[in-house]
Amino acid sequence: MKRTTKLNELKAGIGEFTWGEVIKIHEIGEYAIVEYHPWKSEGCIVLSGQPDMTETLFSYYIDGEDCSQSAESLDEALAGCIAYKHEGANAQAGVYFMRMINK
Repeated sequence: MKRTTKLNELKAGIGEFTWGEVIKIHEIGEYAIVEYHPWKSEGCIVLSGQPDMTETLFSYYIDGEDCSQSAESLDEALAGCIAYKHEGANAQAGVYFMRMINK
């Protein structure tokens, strides 16, 4: 099965998520967040096609388009979506929001 980051393919079960094993896809209006276990790795080297079940990450999308960002919590991913929508690819508002609420 091919690896993909395309949301419509992930939802249809056409391909495996490029960055790990999908747990769930959360959808809130125009935002979609893919919750996943990343592949086992050491530094930047992927060790195997097996997911690291001890870690959960969240990759986010706006209107089905990949923002090419991952977060460590669902809250952080949602804040990232909102910031990305209003500020673009180099958005920092989500990071500052999470710091402001001590997360």
